[in-house]
Amino acid sequence: MKKIILRIITVLLLICLIIITIIHFKDKNNNTNNIVEKPINTPETTIVEEKININDLRKQYNNNDIVAYIEIPEVIGTIVMQGEDNDYYLNHDVNHNYDIKGSVILDYRNTINDRKLLLYGHSGKEQDLPFLPLKNYIDKAFYDLHDTIYLYTTEGKKTYKIFSAYIEDSDYDYVNLNNFNGLTYLEHINKLKSKSLYDTGITLKEEDHIIILQTCSTNSIDAHKYYLIIGKEI
Repeated sequence: MKKIILRIITVLLLICLIIITIIHFKDKNNNTNNIVEKPINTPETTIVEEKININDLRKQYNNNDIVAYIEIPEVIGTIVMQGEDNDYYLNHDVNHNYDIKGSVILDYRNTINDRKLLLYGHSGKEQDLPFLPLKNYIDKAFYDLHDTIYLYTTEGKKTYKIFSAYIEDSDYDYVNLNNFNGLTYLEHINKLKSKSLYDTGITLKEEDHIIILQTCSTNSIDAHKYYLIIGKEI
């Protein structure tokens, strides 16, 4: 009788040992899987920033007219050129080749640290024109998803929040860098804000630096109308 009891106890102990071993093995596998599958919490913009170096781009293309790289995640991402005028890069690429699509241009009057930057780029029916996607900002829902502009320069990254998006066909004061027809700078940028197709809820101050992206209308009937996307540096 004692032998039978001892055997039963031995079997029970073995079963317990097996169960404990199985549980430990599963936990170990689960922990390992968690470590491997855990995503790295790194913003995509940071990854992009690490790859963009203006001096490297100048060497790569052998072109010192490269002054910046502009990005709106999932919307646009392209090199910014600056020539002696605003005409040359309207139909030339970064390699100085003639190209009807042209390049994105920083106004020749600008320096990269000006309080107001003007950038121009072509739009049209072709899908690979630099500023074609900007026409989507007539839709507030599109703006809500893409409200941030990044400008990478030799001095680092500038970040802008878009505060105005509209179509202009007659008032071209926005191209003025210093003289605003009797308005102060703050009055001028608030005027640009007031023209927006929708309220972005952004407040402007006298010391704010802004960026204006301009592209032409894709509609031949509205050939002299321009899409304007305007952001405030934060």
